Order: sequence, then C-alpha cells, then structure tokens
Amino acid sequence: MFSKSVVALASVILSLSFQVHAHAGVTPALGVAGTFARSDVQRPSTAKPCGNTNIAQTIDSSTAITAAANGSFAATITNFNGGVDGSRQVTAQIDPTGTGKSFTAATVLQNGDKSPTDVGSQQLVVQMPAGAACTGGATGDKCLVSFVTAGGFGNCVVVQSATAAAGAGNSTAAGTAASGTAAAGTAAAGTTGTTGTTGTTTTGKGKKKSKAAKQAAAAAAQAKVAQAANAKAAAAQAQGLAKAEQHKVKQARDVNAVVSIDDDHLEGAFSLTFPNQQGTRAARALRRAEEAAHELA
Repeated sequence: MFSKSVVALASVILSLSFQVHAHAGVTPALGVAGTFARSDVQRPSTAKPCGNTNIAQTIDSSTAITAAANGSFAATITNFNGGVDGSRQVTAQIDPTGTGKSFTAATVLQNGDKSPTDVGSQQLVVQMPAGAACTGGATGDKCLVSFVTAGGFGNCVVVQSATAAAGAGNSTAAGTAASGTAAAGTAAAGTTGTTGTTGTTTTGKGKKKSKAAKQAAAAAAQAKVAQAANAKAAAAQAQGLAKAEQHKVKQARDVNAVVSIDDDHLEGAFSLTFPNQQGTRAARALRRAEEAAHELA
C-alpha cells in the first residue's frame, strides 16, 4: 500500500516537472520586446486570458500584427519541447476593445501540429469574426487575441485594424505623391527656364556670327582694293624704271656714236696732230678718254 502511494506521488511529481518545461508561445507576443524566450510563455485562463501580462501597460508598446482587408492575419508559434505539452496547435479568441474583458471566438484557418516531434516554429492564420472592428489602445484601432495551445500554454498578441493601417499608408502615399507632383512641377519650370535661356543664347550666337561674317567680307573687300592699288603702283614704278632704262640706253648709243672712232684712227690722228707727244701726259689722257668712251658704249 505504501509502495503504491510512493509510485503515484513520483508520477505526479514527474508529470509536473514535464509540464514546467512544456512551453509554446505565439509571436509577436504582448509585452515582449526582442526575442521570444521560454520564460515569456504564459498559461492563459478564463480569468486571465493573457496570463500574467499587464494588458493596459503593454498594448501600445507591443509590436502589432496588421490584419488583412478581409480580417485575417498571420502569426508564428514556437515550441520549446515536443509532444502535446509542447503542442503548436491552438485555439484563438479576440477582444476588439483591447481591454482583455470581451473575448469572442475566432477561427483558426491554418494551425500547427498538436504533438510535434521536434522543436521549431509554424505559421498560424486566423480569421477574425465578421464585422469585428478594433477599437483598443491609445490609437483606437487595436484588438487583443488570446492563443491557447493543446498543452494549455500560450499568450496574447496585438492586432491592428486593416482600415487604420491602410489609412496611414494612404496618407503617406498621398504625401509622397504630392511631393512627387511638386517636384515634377519644379522640374518642368526648370526645363522651361533652361529652354528659354538656351534659345536666347543661341540667338545671340547667331547675331555674333552674322556680324563677324560682315566684318570678314568688308576686310576682304578692303584687301582687294589695296591689292589693286599696290599692283597699279608697282606697274607705274616698273613703267618708270623701264623708261629710265630706255633713256640710259639712248644716251649710251649717242655717246657710242660720238666716240665710235676706231682706236687706230684716233691714235693716228693724235700722232699727226701731236707728233712729238706720244707717250706723254696728253697721250695717256687720250687713252683714258677712249676707255671711258668704251665703258659708256
């Protein structure tokens, strides 16, 4: 009898020890910042649907899951040991007020393993009741969802209304679009200004080119006139030189005609006139006159 009592007591203790280490929880968890750990797992109950977590103090600081337009959302469950005690299969309840006092059943569309043989994570997909509108939290658009596993563990998560999230997204998108439109207007204005400036610059260049062309043509005409004048002056100078040369030639011919007396005859005439003066100064003067006459010729 005593031995049976000891065995029963040992079984209870062993069972309790297994349950202490049997944990699974859903993320992002209410009141948990950073990586979800075994110690963050709660044991939800009717009196405490979110376990020992203080809802009022954590609903606005916790990471929220944004629901889809059809009211569905996804979450992740992670177990820390296998078997039913580490079950990843859950049931879900939702409190649209975010106070933890008005939970109603939600539909789990995609569930996890009831008795996993491993430790790991699975994705859960939950559908909120039709017409449910999240009104909790400081922003007035948050719901609480309580998850309980087949092993009795779990916790709460925060879900944000799809309408509110879409509104925030649309406001941001509208602001971005407005900024883009303003930027486009600025770009258009800049393009117009640039085009105008370019046109003015091009016109100025055209005028400068036209003026330069006229100046070049005038310079060319002046050069032609100067060239013609120079040519005329050169022709006149050449003509004058030619006349001067002709005059010299005529003078030389006249001198040659005067002194074209044969040297022998001149010497003979000199001998007849001055028979005793050959070889004298007079004779030498006569020879020089002859030489000069020949040079002129």
